[in-house]
Amino acid sequence: MRARISDASIAKPESLRDAAASLDAFVAAAKARQPYHVAWESSVWDIRTADTTSRAHKAALASLFFAEHAEGHVPIERRVPFVDAFAELAKAYIVMLRLNRGATNNRQGVFLRAIRYVYGACPLPVRHDPTLLTREHFVKAEIRAREREKASSAYRMGVHIQEFADLVDRHGLTRAPIHFRASIKRPSGLADRTSSNFEQRVAGLPTTAILDALGSLANDPKVAENSFDLLCMRLTELLFVGGFRIGELLTLPANTLVRDFVLDEYREIRVDPTTSEPLERIGLRYWPEKGGEPLVKWVPTATNALALRALGDIERICAPARKNARWLEAHPGEVNVDVPDDAMLDMKMVASVVGLAGGGDAISFLKTRAKGRMVTLSVRGRAWNISGRALKEALATDRRDRPVLVRDDGRKQTLADSLCVMFLNESHRGTRSTNRFISTPVTLQQMSDFLSGRSGIASVFERFNYRDDEGKPLRVKTHAFRRLLNTMAQRGGLSQVEIARWMGRRKLTDNRAYDLRTASEMASEMRKLVEQNDVYGTIADQVKMLPEVERSAFIESRLAMVHTTPHGQCASNIAENPCASAVSCLGGCRHYLRKKGDEKSKTRLQSIEAETRIALQRAREAESQGKFNAANWVKAQETVLRTITAALAIDDDDNVEHGALHPVSPDGAVIGKPL
Repeated sequence: MRARISDASIAKPESLRDAAASLDAFVAAAKARQPYHVAWESSVWDIRTADTTSRAHKAALASLFFAEHAEGHVPIERRVPFVDAFAELAKAYIVMLRLNRGATNNRQGVFLRAIRYVYGACPLPVRHDPTLLTREHFVKAEIRAREREKASSAYRMGVHIQEFADLVDRHGLTRAPIHFRASIKRPSGLADRTSSNFEQRVAGLPTTAILDALGSLANDPKVAENSFDLLCMRLTELLFVGGFRIGELLTLPANTLVRDFVLDEYREIRVDPTTSEPLERIGLRYWPEKGGEPLVKWVPTATNALALRALGDIERICAPARKNARWLEAHPGEVNVDVPDDAMLDMKMVASVVGLAGGGDAISFLKTRAKGRMVTLSVRGRAWNISGRALKEALATDRRDRPVLVRDDGRKQTLADSLCVMFLNESHRGTRSTNRFISTPVTLQQMSDFLSGRSGIASVFERFNYRDDEGKPLRVKTHAFRRLLNTMAQRGGLSQVEIARWMGRRKLTDNRAYDLRTASEMASEMRKLVEQNDVYGTIADQVKMLPEVERSAFIESRLAMVHTTPHGQCASNIAENPCASAVSCLGGCRHYLRKKGDEKSKTRLQSIEAETRIALQRAREAESQGKFNAANWVKAQETVLRTITAALAIDDDDNVEHGALHPVSPDGAVIGKPL
């Protein structure tokens, strides 16, 4: 019999030993810093306690499953977990995303889904030794994502698969660089203003019929008869006047209202010329959903009365539930029921206390909440009874103690400090009894049901018989009001900075996703900008070389349409001149901008800088040893470091105004130029 040679006795190539050491160090660092307080070896991580930026208006991902793809809601016991070696890499990657980028629970779940595609593309030997990963495995993973996902999701998966490959390369975790670049194109709906996708987005804007119907419903006494309908109606009005994201609206603080006078250029209070009354401006304090400090969103002056009425009704409707929430926060694990602990209650008494129709409903109610707490007393037949203490314990099982808002710096907003609070089951119109002992936040699903409905739940339009020309009930999505206001602002000529600030966006480029002007409208504006030398690009450069009298004719012929890039509008022909840096900003792109004083980008850049210096040191060592392709690694890491240095230096540049956007590499970096 031939003796079996152990893996440890086989001499490994030096590159593989280096990759293995790097992988071990990467995993060890993640283990030491993991914030979840879970057993590292487990294939299921409960991450609820480590959520970085959660909002209670929608359910947050509770667990991460380090297992293969499974169709539908397959229980964990039936899923196939990752092989240990690959699971170590996947877990370390997720931990670093959480620590370095503040990835939310839901975002971590999306990244893990991308990792599953890579895992599925790997044969068994690679799963047992991730240092054997190659570009081919990432290409296969992207192909599978394209087959399995919808177009927009497939694009995102390709981006996340590339990010995974970039991290592997940055840390030198494989014996050879991956150099993978995603090939799935961004869906054309946002960029192509003539596409059917774009037309669908335009069709999703609130129509005149919808706005007229909402105006009628807002003043209909029948809507006011149901407090929850009125609450949703007033919240819809705030969506319209403020352009909030639904998560921002439903997590407004209780002290959201800000009132101030309108000042003129001399800092004097302006007055209404018709009434001679001081002009007042109304603002709503809120937390931007995509990061940043709390802002005040000032509503258009013409809507002041509408905003004040909405806030007044919301405060009146939500005040009792908010008061109860305050009591619950002061008494953990309890409910505010005025029943002695030692009292014995039959089911009719329970129904009366809880607010149920009768004893039968009380039995059904308690069966799922008071297991082992009910007792029988035989007088005539069989009667169910429960003590006051047991009833309180049963009711307390419905407590919702999750904070309404958790910021990335750990600050929390509780239910008692929030504007939108309701009692449990208050939205169920007669189907369930309202539980006035438990306070809960208003949810995205409830607002969606109000405006759009779903199977078995009629929208407000259907219940009050507002229909379109085809006889179908009107319906509108909560986000449509934000798109409408953004488009109105674009048409009104607000600058991109003003629109981004009003909409609470971190990036000016996010404006384009909500800009639903037609291509002809944008082409007209672009023609004016090029003539005024306010843009740059291939066509703009050509215009500057022409005599002024010839510019208009040239622009008219070349700018019949414009297209949108991930960084804004562009007048160049990208079919002839694709992005020279492959959208790699840190590769020295001359279009890369950074805002002076942006602490979040500074922290992220410093993190990448530290990782890149380690990678550069290893690349230089490999180059000195004559390893294949090491010189290219050195040049790439040097370019990234040089770009980061220039980006961080903007904060120290006295010639740049605080908060201003400034080009990092205006002349374009020369790839490979020594540091």
